[in-house]
Amino acid sequence: MSRPCVAIRAFGSIALTIALAGCTATEQKPREVPTGPVAAPKVQPALPAATLPTEVPPDAVARMRAAAPATAPVTPAQPRHLLIYTACKGFKHSSIPFCTAALQIVGEKTGAYQVTVSDDPAVFKPESLARFDAICFNNTTGELFDEPELKQALLDFVRKGKGIVGIHAATDCFYKWPEYGDMMGGYFDGHPWNGTVTIKVDDPQHPLNAAFGGKGFEIADEIYQFKEPYSRAKLRVLLSLDTAKTDMTRPGIKRTDGDFAVSWVHTYGLGRVFFCSLGHREDIFWTPAVLQHDLAGIQFALGDLPADATPNAQLLPDGWAELFNGQDLTGWVSKPGSWAVEDGILTRKGGDYIWTEQTFGDFVLDLDFKIAEKTNSGVFLRTSDIADCVQTGIEVQVLDTYGKEPVDKHDCGAVYDCLAPAKQAVKKAGEWNHATITCKGPKIAIEMNGEKIIDMNLDQWTTAGKNPDGTPNKFKTAYKDMARVGHIGFQEHGSPVWFRNVKIKRLAE
Repeated sequence: MSRPCVAIRAFGSIALTIALAGCTATEQKPREVPTGPVAAPKVQPALPAATLPTEVPPDAVARMRAAAPATAPVTPAQPRHLLIYTACKGFKHSSIPFCTAALQIVGEKTGAYQVTVSDDPAVFKPESLARFDAICFNNTTGELFDEPELKQALLDFVRKGKGIVGIHAATDCFYKWPEYGDMMGGYFDGHPWNGTVTIKVDDPQHPLNAAFGGKGFEIADEIYQFKEPYSRAKLRVLLSLDTAKTDMTRPGIKRTDGDFAVSWVHTYGLGRVFFCSLGHREDIFWTPAVLQHDLAGIQFALGDLPADATPNAQLLPDGWAELFNGQDLTGWVSKPGSWAVEDGILTRKGGDYIWTEQTFGDFVLDLDFKIAEKTNSGVFLRTSDIADCVQTGIEVQVLDTYGKEPVDKHDCGAVYDCLAPAKQAVKKAGEWNHATITCKGPKIAIEMNGEKIIDMNLDQWTTAGKNPDGTPNKFKTAYKDMARVGHIGFQEHGSPVWFRNVKIKRLAE
């Protein structure tokens, strides 16, 4: 069916808008992909309110200012910089400048971030991306650029700990680049609904859903369906279409599982991704709850708002979640080939430690481990810098010390070089051990094979390089000053080690 649409012709990073009555999406001609060397980036500096996109009329700006949250969910840990990328090679949404303006206003009003806007692919050169904490793909469509250098820079940006935000059509691009689909979480596969629908809040207690008060809501917008690699085995879906209150006879419905996600988060390497498909219609960007949801998602992507990104499929009863799913390395990072999954067991192959993509503060970690004769490994907790894990994480020793007496601070179950276990609890090499590690504020408690072996208060470790009993340790930071939030990891120390049934329960911090 024909519908009004908007053509936007881009000049550098400034967009001029021309309304075209009665045209269809198929009449939009994608621009050719630029060829040749990548030019220096044409990037707008952070824009003050006076230079909001000129396509947005004053009355819409006033509505955005009124609807924008007064405060951010959290105070930024440091000044944050958000790149809003607006280029399109396919259908171009008239809502693009409205989204840009709304996100600028939200950032300025709350102080959560500063905005830079560009439609030039050269902004993805590594030296350019280094300035930003997150990138927002604002209704981007088509194959946005082809240069391998730029694609690799984007992947490295996220995998090494930065953030991605996708709004509406951000899933309608880079179909020829599967890594982008994995990073964003899925690909657009049609929009059977464009009108008023009911949205279900899948995760009422999730901090990104605070705007909705735990209740579903009606909204008028274009609702997408998604295809692979979309999967709740990889994503934490926050909002979805309430199919019980939706016309499911609409033409174009392809999914047979009733799973029509609207918003999600996940981790990608050490980075964070937030996507929300609301944003086809211009008035979405003066809807208070949506702006609040988007702000929370942006702060998650920026690294300021802690939020659980465990995929839905790994959630267990009573607040537990699978940390290792027994099938693949979803949620973990390591050098390729260093670890493998064999018969549901996480198996060390050699070459690198393995780390959770997510970070954890207060938690209960429950797992089984098995060692070989003379195995030396470890479980790292709250590691703030995985490149310097020995000095920025807390290691629970995994070591073949069965039958050794007396115990010392390097035996299995010890907090390495700091505190010996109360007794030797590890089983013979080749047998499975069960361990439960609880971290709550400064307290660390460890049980192994039914024995309580560690009861530690980090606040007693007041001096770098020294334990409370006066013995030395190798750490440059007093343990009372170690990070209370960080990655969990399993050590590669040249020896065989196996893990299974790894699950975690976050505790209120």
